[in-house]
Order: sequence, then structure tokens, then C-alpha cells
Amino acid sequence: MATASEDNLTKVSTDAATEFVQSFYPALQNNRSAIASFYDQTTSTILFNGNVVADGNAVQEIFVNQMPPAHYEVQSFDCQIINRAYPTRTVGGGVKLPNQATIKDMSILVIVSGYVRFGESRDLPQRGFSETFVLVPNPSADGPKGKRRREWLVQTQNFRLVV
Repeated sequence: MATASEDNLTKVSTDAATEFVQSFYPALQNNRSAIASFYDQTTSTILFNGNVVADGNAVQEIFVNQMPPAHYEVQSFDCQIINRAYPTRTVGGGVKLPNQATIKDMSILVIVSGYVRFGESRDLPQRGFSETFVLVPNPSADGPKGKRRREWLVQTQNFRLVV
């Protein structure tokens, strides 16, 4: 397998971060029943203001049943490849062999900052937030009969409100 160029790796990671940010925050606002689909169900480390959350299903439960409506305004985001040879799982649960690897078999750090307003009134104050994610490839991104799934899943997340 030919080694991917830095430009190709940068494009894949930037596209992944952009797609993630442009779909994750709208889901937090308007499609909370889909939040769990953003998370790697086998290994996730999730922190909200220093509090451990079990997994993506628990995050979804919090947003569906406990959180008031929220409006997120992303001000900036950036990404960095962490591991260019991330040991991606196969659909069957095994690890891909080196000759099965693709350009998307990497892990990506995504850093997001912006403002969030909890509640429906536009008069409520906005709070700054900073959030860090590690995204990993979804081994089942190409589903049966053309059904597409998320290409990247949250492996690690750390959300902090800025004081």
C-alpha cells in the first residue's frame, strides 16, 4: 500500500472535523435522539465539566431528559492527526491487517470553542465553552444497501464551560 501524502492526510482529517462539527452541534440543538450515534460504543471516555459520563447513550439520555434546550454557536475549531496508523476494527470486530488499511485509518484530535445558551429565551446569557474530541474511524460506516453511517465516532470527549 502506498503511503498517503501529508496533503491527503490533512484533507481527510480536516474534512472529518468539519463534517463532525457541522452535524454534532445541530444534533445537540435539534435532534437529541440521534446523539448516541456519534459515539464509539466500544470505548468512550466522556467528561462534562469534570464529571464522567458512561457512554454515548448516557450523553443522549442527559440531553433528552435533563438538559434544557440549548443553542450552540461554534466560533472556531481545529484538528490534528494523532495516530496515522490507528488500529481500526473490522465490521466483524477484529483489527484490520496492514494490507487492509486505508487513508481513513487514523485518529483525529478536534478542538472546538464557542458559546452556548441553555434555555429557549434569547435574553439568557451565553456561556463560553471549550470542547476536545478524539475521533476514530467507524468500522461500519458503509452500511448495507447504500445506507451510510457516520464515518467518524467520538472515542474521547471533554466539555468545559468557560468561567
